[in-house]
Amino acid sequence: MNKTSFFDAHCHIGKTPYLEQKAEDLLNKMDQNNVEKAVICAFGSHIVCKNKEGNDFISDWVKKYPLRFVGFASVNPWYEAEAIIELKRSITELGLIGLKLHPVLQGFQANDKIVNPLIETAIQLNIPIFIHSGTPMYSLPLQIFDLAKKYPDGKFILGHMGGADFYFDIPTSFSKIDNVYLETSLTCHSGYVAEAINKIGYKRILFGSDSPVSEIDAELAKIRVLNLSDNEWLHITRLNIENLLLNNLN
Repeated sequence: MNKTSFFDAHCHIGKTPYLEQKAEDLLNKMDQNNVEKAVICAFGSHIVCKNKEGNDFISDWVKKYPLRFVGFASVNPWYEAEAIIELKRSITELGLIGLKLHPVLQGFQANDKIVNPLIETAIQLNIPIFIHSGTPMYSLPLQIFDLAKKYPDGKFILGHMGGADFYFDIPTSFSKIDNVYLETSLTCHSGYVAEAINKIGYKRILFGSDSPVSEIDAELAKIRVLNLSDNEWLHITRLNIENLLLNNLN
């Protein structure tokens, strides 16, 4: 990966009743924006209930484009023991390298005890755990803060940095723990990213687009206007996610 390219920490392929993105379409957007690599996650029913089908789908595209995609598994904690088995299969057999949880779509509060076995399994597998945030009442930043504090050995990614309405819980609380990275897609404006860099540190900020929910060029523009140093820019747009995934990347 060359020094001027980006690593998008949050993209989707597949379809929902409202959105669809084919792998080829994502690759075109990546090429247009000099994104060399992207984390891809399940979408729609693949994240809610058809987890095995979704994980196979993501794995197939990672294997087809191993230099462009890395994949996160999705499992619903309501499936209990089956979810544990599927997560282990996705990591050890399918080659996926992270866990994506969406409490809103999957129907649990982010810090509910139902998710604990999956978190403990992810820690055993040494994979990062991406959790959607910013939607009441299921997925608030302070719920994820509580979960991360309970599991200090976990490596958590706070999707959307609390979104449009709950960013204000971020600077004071997440500066007190060191095992949560903040992903930038759909957070309300660039000033929130600047404050997070100032109070939490640039090495815990990850550029993500959430494509196709948002657009890569728009999310990159939010980072560009910050006038970051070369070192800050490089870490946020590439090195931080690369280092987080280092043990699992080829």
